[in-house]
Amino acid sequence: MTINYNKKFLKDLASIPKKDRNKIEFFAFEEISKFSNSSLLLNLEKLTGFNQYYKIRFGNYRIGIKLIDEVLTFERVLHRKEIYKLFP
Repeated sequence: MTINYNKKFLKDLASIPKKDRNKIEFFAFEEISKFSNSSLLLNLEKLTGFNQYYKIRFGNYRIGIKLIDEVLTFERVLHRKEIYKLFP
């Protein structure tokens, strides 16, 4: 599985408070590589109406992910009130 990071994801991540950012960074940069395809899909929640877009919850923040074939792209990370307005 290939993992990509969108520029908006990295910019959003930099603007999150440090306490929450540390958890998200650990997951996005270290823990995600430990998952196989099948175990990763169990942790993702599919967005209604979008075939290739998923979300993961971290407290009040959501990570927007796009999964096409074997390519996983981290698109956005935003507060739960903003994510559905700006993603996908």
